[in-house]
Amino acid sequence: MTKTSKMIEAPQTPTPTQATSSPFTILLVDDVKAVRRAVAPFLEFEGYRVLEAEDGLEALTLIDDHPVDLVLLDISMPGMDGFEVLTQLRQRFAPEVLPVIISTGESTESTDQLRGFDLGANDYVTKPIDMAVVLARILAQLRGRQPLRDSPVFSRIISTIDDVEPGIVLEKKYRLDALIDCGAYGAVYRATHLQLDRPVALKLLAASFKTGGTSLARFQQEGISTCRVQHPHAVSILDFSLTNGGLPFLVMELLRGRTLEDEMLEHGTLSPQRCGEIFLPVCEVLQEAHSVGIIHRDIKPKNIFLHLGRQSEVVKVLDFGIAKMVGEASFAQRLTNAGSVVGTPAYMAPERLKDRPYDGRSDVFSVGVLLFECLTGRRPIPSGQQGLGKLLHSENWPPPPLLRSLRPECSEALEKLVSGTLVHAPEDRPSAGQLAVELAAALGLEGLQKQPDASPPTSVEPASGQGPKAPNAQPPNPIESK
Repeated sequence: MTKTSKMIEAPQTPTPTQATSSPFTILLVDDVKAVRRAVAPFLEFEGYRVLEAEDGLEALTLIDDHPVDLVLLDISMPGMDGFEVLTQLRQRFAPEVLPVIISTGESTESTDQLRGFDLGANDYVTKPIDMAVVLARILAQLRGRQPLRDSPVFSRIISTIDDVEPGIVLEKKYRLDALIDCGAYGAVYRATHLQLDRPVALKLLAASFKTGGTSLARFQQEGISTCRVQHPHAVSILDFSLTNGGLPFLVMELLRGRTLEDEMLEHGTLSPQRCGEIFLPVCEVLQEAHSVGIIHRDIKPKNIFLHLGRQSEVVKVLDFGIAKMVGEASFAQRLTNAGSVVGTPAYMAPERLKDRPYDGRSDVFSVGVLLFECLTGRRPIPSGQQGLGKLLHSENWPPPPLLRSLRPECSEALEKLVSGTLVHAPEDRPSAGQLAVELAAALGLEGLQKQPDASPPTSVEPASGQGPKAPNAQPPNPIESK
């Protein structure tokens, strides 16, 4: 008997009276082509939509690109075996969200079953595969479930982050699959656009809006403003809306890779060349945003993403407009804690820390802080009571250490550029576009081909409305300042 014949016991050819109709999608993962060719037709005859993968990597890729209701997973595969695939799936999907039925060999049945259940398998079948058993166990896992593409909105009210969990479907379109990250502004989920079979990232903001109120109108305005940043190095915003309980959310392209924060944690410091690869795109997208009156307000390592594109790395700037959407008050709440300054304020420009008028050059200051940190492994002004906390109530902003005092191999041109971004007065800093040109020149890289307009960017009044306007500032953009 051949290896293949030992893996599957083909049932009798199904007759039309046996066939049923099912809108569920099953992913069949097996490295033996003959097994897939034998099992898939019977599942399709029963009305299931079947996707096939011959190895673990292909299986994970298919799940990234298609909504899958159940996985029939072979354990014994070369390269990435079924246990490794199951481990990765359970890091992203709970068992109740994505059932996995493992298939094991008779000789290792007990051992494989126990390990599979430990890793989060829902059920198992043994080889040779009995299709009648497979169909029965698939029906048992899918009984009472809604197909992903047809899932309705949950009936309960979603008004806070605590109401959200994997499996929820928003607006009959977006199913939340797994939590990616959470922070001060809310939570990001890996989600699926059910009608388009497209994976997306969905960010729920940790603030609610009453329907019909001025806060809702402001959110809608800021959502439109955020979508106006059209640039290859800005994460694409695909949709923005509210849950049935008034919780705002943004739908974005799903990125693969890691943040600059992760890169800094791994390497400690980055080379000038690597900094150029990262910060030239950042400056260029900020220039584009500032040109349409949009200020980022929260440039920090976590908001710069190193996306693994199809052919190469693509730097992406995240969270345009998020700070404005949820209100500047959220920053004020995080500025001090028992006399110290923590978190994002470490990257803020002096005028923002002191609640004074600011423009796009406040983003340039943040880029300067981040560039200094990437090159030296420390921030130019330390956090804590002796650093930013002390400066909150002081008119003196001491110059930061010179770059070359901490990183002697950096050029004088690069040192001068970094120092120029960190000056106290915003009018003395370069624009984002000018910074890109100067950074490219300092590193001998190809940057922007045209010197940007030197006119000052749009100015924004502080939340309190107090304080003088920045020198030479233009009138506020109507969307950005409301």
